[in-house]
Amino acid sequence: MKTDIISFFTLQRRIFGVCPGCHDFFRLSDCKTFLKKKPLYDWKEKIDLESQRLDRREERLNQSEKEIRERAQKKGRRLAQLAVRRIDPIFTPRKLDPDDAKVILHPIDYVVFNGMNTATSIKNIVLLDREAKQPGHQKIQKSIERVIDQENYEWQTLRVRKDGKIEAE
Repeated sequence: MKTDIISFFTLQRRIFGVCPGCHDFFRLSDCKTFLKKKPLYDWKEKIDLESQRLDRREERLNQSEKEIRERAQKKGRRLAQLAVRRIDPIFTPRKLDPDDAKVILHPIDYVVFNGMNTATSIKNIVLLDREAKQPGHQKIQKSIERVIDQENYEWQTLRVRKDGKIEAE
């Protein structure tokens, strides 16, 4: 029985024909038969159609899941920002990113490099300090303010040498 089937398919590879349209040679084994009316679906075609239907449904489901996740992320970010506003009276009301802030504490509380973590360049540098209640603290704040107003400051870039020593460029 097995040899009969094998010999049947082997024989089909040896039978050639000529296409009436393009005049090319073809093997009988490469032919696809066409009937005047559509044949009934067999079990394999039914499985293939069901598989395609399930693939389309899965794709729609994945798209829906993606949209739901994106909405949930946006909502979560909004809720997180609201929570941060409640516990962060310093940066959020001023629309500053807390990740851009560096804590100094003395002579001022924070230096904020606005845009450092979200933009390609820093927009500005903000010096943040609590309200001065002691005269000494007020003096320091006024002197910092004067230095900035008079542009009495320097910019230096430091370089660490291979031997570990630091030098100004």
